[in-house]
Amino acid sequence: MSGPTVAVGSTNPTKLRAVRKVFTRVWRSARVVGVEVDSGVSVQPIGAKEIISGAINRARNALKKTGADFGVGIEGGVAKFGDRWYNLGFVAVVSKEGQVGLGSSGWFECPPRVLKELRKGRELGDVMDELTGTRGIKFGKGTIGTFTRGYVDRVKLYEHGLWMALCRFLTPEFFEEGKE
Repeated sequence: MSGPTVAVGSTNPTKLRAVRKVFTRVWRSARVVGVEVDSGVSVQPIGAKEIISGAINRARNALKKTGADFGVGIEGGVAKFGDRWYNLGFVAVVSKEGQVGLGSSGWFECPPRVLKELRKGRELGDVMDELTGTRGIKFGKGTIGTFTRGYVDRVKLYEHGLWMALCRFLTPEFFEEGKE
């Protein structure tokens, strides 16, 4: 029996690597493809509502564009929790039947000078490239890789969110309507 085809609403290699690692652990022969889609949100989403919308839009648009078994959307952004701002990624997994599973990566504090630039509408990857003197940080270790000195990279960060979003599909008996 062959595994599912999974369409990721991005061609970013770190996102594709994370999806491939998680889905092939569950379904050994899962096929993962990346497609460019519109997130329907700003380049740098601010607030949980916008980040979640972007992830769901990416997953649904990838599914529509490919006819895959699952669509995956990963949307990074910043959100306030309590009195602090955090960088995080929301992950949406949408089945071809329309079921939506949501999860999030780990949250890590956003430094004030980075937040200031993000509020101007700049994308996190561009801000971090400038601050670190590198290019393409979002295609490699990511901001988390910089902040943890390489102990955690962007792939590992998104793997966490993918597992959380897959809960609905791995143990559907707990998510049936009417069960609390």
